[in-house]
Amino acid sequence: MAVLAQMIWLEGKLWNGSELLGMRKFTWIVIIATLLALAAPVRVLAAGGNILYLITWGGYAGNTLVYVQTTIQATERTNNSNLNYTITGPGSDPTIRASHTTPIGRLNAWNTVTDEWSVMNTDWPEGDYTVRLCWSTGASTNCNIAGPVTSVFHSVPTLGWLLAAGGLGILFLFLWRRRNDFAFSGKAGTA
Repeated sequence: MAVLAQMIWLEGKLWNGSELLGMRKFTWIVIIATLLALAAPVRVLAAGGNILYLITWGGYAGNTLVYVQTTIQATERTNNSNLNYTITGPGSDPTIRASHTTPIGRLNAWNTVTDEWSVMNTDWPEGDYTVRLCWSTGASTNCNIAGPVTSVFHSVPTLGWLLAAGGLGILFLFLWRRRNDFAFSGKAGTA
C-alpha cells in the first residue's frame, strides 16, 4: 500500500501538463495492476482435496436399501462446498435413479469428513448401477475440488414378500400331506 501511496503522490508532484502527459496514464495503469495483484491471492486461492474412498453396499434385491459412504480430506482450506452423488443405470443407461447432495461447511487443511446416506431400491431393473461422486465448490457439480469417483453395485429384483410367503405356504402344505412318508418308526438300528 505504501507503493500505491507513493505513486499517487508522485503523480500529483510530477504532473504539469507537458512532457509528463503519458506519465499520468502510466501511473493509473500501475495503480490498477497493483490493486489486481493484491486481489489475486483471494481470487486464485482455490479449494483442494481428495476423495479417500467411496463404498456402496446393499440394494442387492428389490425394495432394499442401497447404502453409500465416503470420506473426503481437504488438502487446503475450503469454504462452502458440496458432495453430489448420482446413481445411474443399469449398465450404460444414463437414467438417474437417485441423487443426493450433502453441503460441506468450512474445512481446514487435512480435515476429514465422512458422509453416509441411503436410498430405497424400488422397482429398479436388474443390472449394474454406478454411483458417481463429485466434490465441488459452491452449489456447482463440476468436480472442481475432487472427482468424479465411481462405485458399482449389482441389483436383482425379487418377486416380493407376498410371493415368498405363498411359496413357503405351498411347501408347508406339501410336507404336511406327505408327513406319513417321513414318519419315524422309532426303531433304531434295525435293518
